[in-house]
Amino acid sequence: MDQLFAAYSSKKLHHANLIYGGAGADPLPIALNLAAQLLCETKNGCGTCRSCKRTHKLEHPDLNFTFPFVSGGASGTADDFLKDFRTALLKNPFLDPDSWQRQITSKNQQLQIPVKEIQNLQQKLSLTAAEGGNRVLIIWMPEQIKASASNKLLKLIEEPLPNTFIILVSHKKNRLLPTIVSRCAPWSCKPLDDSSFNQYFENSAEPTRRLLSMVFSPNLGAAITAYDDPENTQIDRFASWMRTCYKGIPTEITSMVNELASLPKETLKTLVYRSLHFLERGFYHNVQNTPGKATDLGAINVQKLSGAVIPRGAYGITQSLGACLNDLERNVHVKTTLTHTSYALHSAFRGN
Repeated sequence: MDQLFAAYSSKKLHHANLIYGGAGADPLPIALNLAAQLLCETKNGCGTCRSCKRTHKLEHPDLNFTFPFVSGGASGTADDFLKDFRTALLKNPFLDPDSWQRQITSKNQQLQIPVKEIQNLQQKLSLTAAEGGNRVLIIWMPEQIKASASNKLLKLIEEPLPNTFIILVSHKKNRLLPTIVSRCAPWSCKPLDDSSFNQYFENSAEPTRRLLSMVFSPNLGAAITAYDDPENTQIDRFASWMRTCYKGIPTEITSMVNELASLPKETLKTLVYRSLHFLERGFYHNVQNTPGKATDLGAINVQKLSGAVIPRGAYGITQSLGACLNDLERNVHVKTTLTHTSYALHSAFRGN
C-alpha cells in the first residue's frame, strides 16, 4: 500500500479509491488509516491532534460510513446499525463479513445496501464539512449494493464534491459493476500471513495461536471474532462431519445432513468454506514439516487428517466442497446438496 499513501503525499490521490482484497487481506484497516490522514489537522496522520483522536474512535463528524445491513430498522438506512458497526470495528479492526453478519442477525437475512442508503449518503455529503476540511466516505462491501442503487452510487462517484473522498472497501471486487470499478483508482491488498496471527495473538497461549492460525489463516478478522468464542471455529462440527463422511454409513450421513441443514444458511456456508480451507491445510501439512506438538488441535489431529486426504482424492475434495458452496449461493435445496457432498467426500477420502 506504499503507492496509495505516496499518491496522497504527492497530492495525486484520486477522489474515488477502491481498496480490495479477500477475507484474508486488510483493506478495512488500510482504508481507516487513509481516512485518518485525510482528516488529520497536520495532513500526515499524526495520531495526536484532535481530528486523529476522533477518527481513531470512529467519531469524527466528517468521517461517514456505509455498509450492508438487514431491513427492518427505524430509518431503513445504515444509521440504524452505526453504533453496532463502530463497536464491532473498534473491537475487531480486521472485521470480516461473516462476523458482521452474525453480529446483527441470527436469521437467513441477506445483508444489502439499499437505494435509500445511497440517497441518505447523497444528503449527508451535500452538507458543509463540519470541520471545514476534507470529508471521507468509507463504503464497506460495495458488492452488496442492490442493483437498483448502483446507478446512484455511480453518479456519486462521477460527480465529485469538493474536498470529498470516497473509499470503497471490497472483499469481492469481481461482483462490482465494471462501470464502478473503472471510475475508481484500484489498490490491491496482499493476504496476511502467519506472522500477522502470531503478532496479534502474541500474548495468547501457544495452542490457541496454533488453532486460530490453522482454522482461519489468512482471515485474521474471523480469528479475532472466534478468540472470545471458541465455538466460532466450528472445528468440532467440522470434525464430526468429516468422520461421518469418511465412514460413509448412510444412516449416519442422513443424521448429519439433518443437523447441518438446521443451521442458518450463512453459518452453513462458512462451515463449508472452512472445511475446504482446513482440508487443504491438512493435505499440505506433511510438506510444511509442521512440528509434531503443533498437530494435535483437540477435536482434530492434523497428522491423521493429512493421512486421510490422499493425493488422488485431494482434487475431489476441493471440487465437491466448491460445488457445495456454489449450490448454497444459488439456493439449491440444502439437504440435497449436503447429501451429495457428503457421499462425494466419502469417495474422495477413499481416492475414488
